[in-house]
Amino acid sequence: MSDPRARRIAVVADSLLEPLLDELGREGFGIIQLPPAGLEHETVGAWLEQTAEHVAEFTRNDYDVVLVDDGLYTADLEQALAAVGVPQIRQYAIQPPSTSRLTPET
Repeated sequence: MSDPRARRIAVVADSLLEPLLDELGREGFGIIQLPPAGLEHETVGAWLEQTAEHVAEFTRNDYDVVLVDDGLYTADLEQALAAVGVPQIRQYAIQPPSTSRLTPET
């Protein structure tokens, strides 16, 4: 049986996870969730350190890794990634909702 993630991983901000979960799943992404807002700084640091180590392992094994970011922990995540030798990962392009079903008022 093959892996449904298709060697694709999305590192996703907690605030964006729920609205994008189905879309990312349809596109074959496995997901690494970033910490939610409001956690203690030490907890966030440990979480991001673990995330960076996972990303490093995935990139070493030729997975496509993308970031779905809300900006909350961008600088801290970039620092954690740099510490494990991972260059900046590319941003996932969030598709705007379709307007094809909208009908102008007449």
